[in-house]
Amino acid sequence: MAVAFQGQKPRDLDSHHLFSTPSSRSAWEQRKKELRQQILFSAGLWPMPKKCALNPRVTGRIDAPDYTIENVAIETLPGFYLCGNLYKPKGRIGRVPGIVNPHGHWVNGRLEIEPDVPIAAPPPAPPAPGSGNLVSIGVNLARQGFVVFAYDAVGYNDTRQVDHKFANGLQPWLWNVSEMGLQLWNSIRVVDFLQSLPEVDKNRIGATGASGGGSQTFLLTAVDDRIKAAVPVNMVSAYMQGGCLCENGPGLRVGTDNVEIAATFAPKPLLMVAATGDWTKNNPTEEWPAVRRVYDLYDAGDRTAVKQFNYQHNYNVESREAMYAWFGRWLLNDSDKSHFKEKPFTADVVAMHVWNDKNPLPADALGESALTESLIKRSQDQLTELWPTRPSGLEKFRDLMLPALESSLSTRWHSGGHASTGVAGPIALVVAEEPDEGEADRVVRAVRATGSGAEIMVVKPTVEKPDAQWANFYSCYNQTPAGAQAQRILDKISTLMSQNHKRVDLVGVGRAGRVCLLARALAPNVGNVVADVSQIDSRSDAEWLTDLYAPGIRRAGDLQTAAMLVAPARLYLHNTGGKFTAEPIVAGFEAVGAELRADHLKSDPDAIAAFLGR
Repeated sequence: MAVAFQGQKPRDLDSHHLFSTPSSRSAWEQRKKELRQQILFSAGLWPMPKKCALNPRVTGRIDAPDYTIENVAIETLPGFYLCGNLYKPKGRIGRVPGIVNPHGHWVNGRLEIEPDVPIAAPPPAPPAPGSGNLVSIGVNLARQGFVVFAYDAVGYNDTRQVDHKFANGLQPWLWNVSEMGLQLWNSIRVVDFLQSLPEVDKNRIGATGASGGGSQTFLLTAVDDRIKAAVPVNMVSAYMQGGCLCENGPGLRVGTDNVEIAATFAPKPLLMVAATGDWTKNNPTEEWPAVRRVYDLYDAGDRTAVKQFNYQHNYNVESREAMYAWFGRWLLNDSDKSHFKEKPFTADVVAMHVWNDKNPLPADALGESALTESLIKRSQDQLTELWPTRPSGLEKFRDLMLPALESSLSTRWHSGGHASTGVAGPIALVVAEEPDEGEADRVVRAVRATGSGAEIMVVKPTVEKPDAQWANFYSCYNQTPAGAQAQRILDKISTLMSQNHKRVDLVGVGRAGRVCLLARALAPNVGNVVADVSQIDSRSDAEWLTDLYAPGIRRAGDLQTAAMLVAPARLYLHNTGGKFTAEPIVAGFEAVGAELRADHLKSDPDAIAAFLGR
């Protein structure tokens, strides 16, 4: 996992960033796996939640000579209704392909019927708000033999239970509750909906959208293997990653970018559509060649292409027809582009709304506060369900929650290939926040008195200005201080292992005990751990915003998950006080047969040294 460490220039959504292609297919497959975990965790979908029944509701229908349009709501979460229009062809025999069609930041969303923007005379004018007839996509694809579900972004048209500023702040990001995550979950559920339709071929599902809909398209293709062909339009760029909450999730782009995310679709058919007048102006010469190099790892260069048109930001007719032909080739096995030209139609967009006086929004629809609470509870319930209750449960817990904690901290263990021979004796790494003649020094003296080695390391994981972690979506793109300091600790452990110490124990002193515990959770069984948890409140988000902020740290189970991941090594937690809940950790260690000591009060150096010396 490539990360931006503290001290480097911070990234934001406009920072130029282009990934480097790995040298082998196997290296790319490993990178692709890491990226999928990172995206899903950012979206609050790692581990993947259980799915509720979609309970589709059809509230209206338009019957044209060669297609139909149905107004549909599906329940993507209990009490959350995603609305859209289902376009179907008439006169087709057998199952046909399905198309997932999210929209971008057009004023009228999925119901946009504005004329196409004019051609931009070189040099292109500055990018304008997206334009183009989006209803045309559904109508023409249906006429060509596809079933299309064009659905709302959060806060648009009929999907207005929450507005398009959902989860706007750091507190929901502690739980990976985000607008981006909600929309990605909606997109996954749209695939479920299309596959449930009797007229749709489950094995021929495509996805396309422009602008913010383009972001949804490549995020969906990165995490859902059911998409077989894709056309993200005017959004795959190394220069601008998306300026909205729906495109920026907790820790989403630390070490990565839209181009690399789009490339994870290889070797399946991917068409990138670009414009000369927006941030995709370099697609033919920069971004697409990088994507093509990934396809070449699979000898699949013919399965990707780029089309660029001389327009500002748009989903214009030329772009739409390029998309039709791409889906025709790969989903209909028809390479004759003349079969995929647009034909005129009329549309009554008023009649295409889902909710009306006769069909109002259901009474159980959740508002923003209730929806946020339900998503947090979903995370809490998942953690409770995964918590080990027997030795065999620890492996499953580790498989799911170790990647979650790695993604939260944007931190990964690198042993450097060192395998300790145990020539040198055990050593304790004592981690503190201040390099003074205080507690850390007393612990070092006590450990050395037992015959073991010890040395001090100073870390600074505290966020001095929490708001800075939110400004310009900072923690979407950059490792937080907590993650940077956890990485420093891991690197130091690796260095000590390279010196052939028999064992590397870890002691977190004072408030450094928290980040010390988080770091040790990501390493293999290199030694025992003593951590002062400084009476952090297990039930409150407030302290995590100031003392140890990392995107999704609460979703990952914070210190409780970290403690459980230390097993089967021995763990000593102290200074739990009356706020930190140690009971689940105690029960988990007992269930897996590992040794845990948990003290309500703060321990003394001699007790710490005695615990390590056994």
